[in-house]
Amino acid sequence: MLETGWFRSAENWVEANVLGADEFANFGFAMALVLCAILAFLLVTAAGKLLTSLNNAAGVRAFRKSRDPGYRVLVAQPTGRGAARLGRWLNDALKSHLTEFNFGAPLRLGKTGAIDGGLDPKALARARKRLAAADADMLVWATRTGPGSDGFVIHGLSRGGGLRPDEARAFTIALPGRRNALQGQMPRVAAYLLAKQLQPALANPQAFRPEKMKLLASALDKMLLESDTASQAIQNELEADFCASAVHVAETNGDLDLLDRVIALRRVHLFEVNNTTDPALVSQARMDLGRALLARATKQYDQQAVQEAISHLSQVVDALRGDPAIQKAQTASDAMYKAQSLIETRKRFSLNFGS
Repeated sequence: MLETGWFRSAENWVEANVLGADEFANFGFAMALVLCAILAFLLVTAAGKLLTSLNNAAGVRAFRKSRDPGYRVLVAQPTGRGAARLGRWLNDALKSHLTEFNFGAPLRLGKTGAIDGGLDPKALARARKRLAAADADMLVWATRTGPGSDGFVIHGLSRGGGLRPDEARAFTIALPGRRNALQGQMPRVAAYLLAKQLQPALANPQAFRPEKMKLLASALDKMLLESDTASQAIQNELEADFCASAVHVAETNGDLDLLDRVIALRRVHLFEVNNTTDPALVSQARMDLGRALLARATKQYDQQAVQEAISHLSQVVDALRGDPAIQKAQTASDAMYKAQSLIETRKRFSLNFGS
């Protein structure tokens, strides 16, 4: 009796608390629907990725087949919230201004799919593969991380200088993430910074004729005056490039107003130097100031200006002497000089005494 009572109690509990056959059937059907929905989502996602990959490959092949002369730049669709508008802004900036800093050289712009991951190894590997497949000179991709002063981060690979795709230099440029902070001269700034990656010689004004550098100096001066929303690092870069190109121009044509502008900028820069200032920026400022003062003294002699120039340039030389790379170069140069001297000595010995 006890066993029968226990069984009936258990049976009653199951009937009262556990789903019946109909309920189990309905539950199973619902779970099957959920599973089908998950599978359908996975299939659609996989199909979307495959379609995107095929579209990217087709676009890259079409870009490669084009044999138009000039620089070939591939721009990936930016990622991040609100990145679509900034992507259009970037494309417009390159179309409007990049040729200006390539001094009129032809330019072909192409579009490709997004590249996630910034400069992490996997993203770089994908970017190098796409760069090689497109036979492009530069590949640019970007991410919007937020509305801050460095919220629109542009990454890229550049073959500037004749590099192979596997040798392409990676770079990063941080621009403001707010659309209204990218007005005025900022499209021109973005194009210039990318042009420097595409054409590394822009960092060396002496590589160009003064007539070209005069145009560049004028553009940089305007950008410098109207780029308040850019980060301090970008403003420092613009100032350094303007001063270097302006001095190169003024040394040739004796433009005193241009020299005075450089002298004023570099004196302010050095006045604001502190312990956190990049030593390379300080040396560059002293170099520009010293050269500008000497160029001005050439046109209007001023002994005090010459002495100040010598002081600044001497400090640059002292700073360079402590650079390990310079020390290695000096050591190699000394060794080469000794080797050449040994050869010359041996030749003279052979001529005089035979060997």
